[in-house]
Amino acid sequence: MRLRGRVPRPWRTLRGRLALAFLVGLLAASVVFAAVGTGLVRSEAQRVSRAEFDRQARALAKLVGDRVEETATRGEDFRFFRVDNLSQLVGPGTKLYIDGLELAPGAERPYDTFPRAAARHLDYAALERTGVQRLDFVRPETGQRTEASAAPVAVGGAVVGAILLSRPPGEIAANWGALFRRVALAAAIGLLVALGLGIFLTSRLTRPLLALGAATRRVARGDRRVTLQPTGTRELDDLSADFNAMVRELARRDASAREFLMRITHDLRTPLTAIRGHSAALADGVVPPEDVPRSLAAISSEAQRLETLVADLLDLARLDARRFRLELAEVAPEEVLDRAFDALETEAASRSIAYERDIAPMEPMVTDEARVRQIVANLLENALRWTPEGGTVRLTGRPRPGGGLVAVVSDSGPGIPSGAEEIVFEPFRSEVTPGGQRGSGLGLAISRELARALGGDVRAESHQGLGSRFVLDLPAGARQPQEALIG
Repeated sequence: MRLRGRVPRPWRTLRGRLALAFLVGLLAASVVFAAVGTGLVRSEAQRVSRAEFDRQARALAKLVGDRVEETATRGEDFRFFRVDNLSQLVGPGTKLYIDGLELAPGAERPYDTFPRAAARHLDYAALERTGVQRLDFVRPETGQRTEASAAPVAVGGAVVGAILLSRPPGEIAANWGALFRRVALAAAIGLLVALGLGIFLTSRLTRPLLALGAATRRVARGDRRVTLQPTGTRELDDLSADFNAMVRELARRDASAREFLMRITHDLRTPLTAIRGHSAALADGVVPPEDVPRSLAAISSEAQRLETLVADLLDLARLDARRFRLELAEVAPEEVLDRAFDALETEAASRSIAYERDIAPMEPMVTDEARVRQIVANLLENALRWTPEGGTVRLTGRPRPGGGLVAVVSDSGPGIPSGAEEIVFEPFRSEVTPGGQRGSGLGLAISRELARALGGDVRAESHQGLGSRFVLDLPAGARQPQEALIG
């Protein structure tokens, strides 16, 4: 069982996962940096070392050529230029060979001392043209790979031989471990610095999210005064603005709900008080016989009023929970509209309101007749409530393209303020009418939910001061809601 309030493991938090992802990325980058950097440094070191090797071969070749020319001019002994004496001028591990020069009378031919594998590839024409020739080869007697550089020996402007320096190619490779350790150390230092910076930035990034989480918990506990401040990051500021708008909307809805509860309590208490008063008077026998029918009628009227209010509340609850069932059947749309219109004709006449209808013939449609009549009746009642005496309420019915109906209820009331066309459909949303009345705020909300359950919709169209139009749009065939559970 997971305990509430238990501290989560670091990798289960957003901050921990961001830091872990940052660390993995840095490790991968450090490994790549160490590998690529070491390879590049090694390659560059090899290039520089080989260029220095070529330069050393050219310098020795020039030295030999100059000395041979001086010695020949003075008639001195050439034995000064023995290979073992020249080898002292090169570093340890490097061997020196000479081709094409007789260093002393009776000296062995250089092909006996010059590596045959290199001599086969020696090109004097290319050597004279480029000044150096690289002759990497494998010594047959040892199988050892050797890197070598040959340079021409010139005497009196003519090439008379060549100097060859050779060495094993492992001098740079031998330093590979030390080189890698240094590069790895540099990568590790950079990794630690970047990791510290990443943890700091991750903490700064997640701080607004932690504040959002804390604010969300306060809202869940009922605090509607929470406000998030801008952070300077556009995405987080957009999120904070949306959160603040959500809290303001929740506060507005809470206020509307409290207002509705106070209003509905009054609406329930008034008929209950009337029923209880008339019942007590009848039970005590204080009502004259001639007034008994009037008291009973008052009780019946108030009970009907309570029944209507409770039915509206139940309808809204069932619609919100999708716990209702439609009674679908084929109906004549114009007859349904006529019945809804006729039911309110008396009320319109009592207020001297011009009550008009214009209903065209329509094809039969499959829908719930009672629900359609309820929707239209709600729209007509709303129009009558907002239309002053002497005004006009009109019901228009036309066939919908493709089948179904479009019913329009228009009035000559004050209209809906601009931008409030959707707000009027919110539950418990009610304003005081020009006649001083105030409804429960359920009629329009129920009408829209029922219309959508039937596959259509209700929308409001209005310009303040020019009256309102409520348009009911229903398709020819309604379907039973999938979530419907009870009737």
